[in-house]
Amino acid sequence: MSHVTDKEAIDMLNDEKIQDFNLWRMRNLDIKLDISEKDFSNKNFSGAYLNGVHCTNTNFSFCNLCKINFVQADLTKSNFEGANLADALLMYTEMSECSIINADLTRTNLMWANMQKADLTGSKTFRTIFVAANMQNMKLSNVDKNGVYLKYAKLEGTPWQTI
Repeated sequence: MSHVTDKEAIDMLNDEKIQDFNLWRMRNLDIKLDISEKDFSNKNFSGAYLNGVHCTNTNFSFCNLCKINFVQADLTKSNFEGANLADALLMYTEMSECSIINADLTRTNLMWANMQKADLTGSKTFRTIFVAANMQNMKLSNVDKNGVYLKYAKLEGTPWQTI
């Protein structure tokens, strides 16, 4: 498993071999994997270690991303429409201009995430952690602010600004 190339690692993701991918990832934390512009729609990546991964304009629509680790990943302009991000780790993540429409963000940790201009329209937020997140100019139509943690979050330009 130690001689796996980046392409083979991406193939493991495409084939939803998350356990094999995670073993490779733990042995290769220094590799800056780039999965930008890929279409992973409808995949089951539950529990995958995608921390520090570069994935701008990546399509994760309708994916099962429950308990995924995206810590310090660059997800700029990625599509998470309809995705299950429950219990996901997204701390220090770059998520500006992401489409997160109708996603499940239950118990998702977005501390210190940069979510400027992201669209969370219709997303489920229960016990979602936005502590110190940059949420400026986010779209939050039909998103319940009750039960979310917003301490120190930047809310300028959002309907939640007055909280």
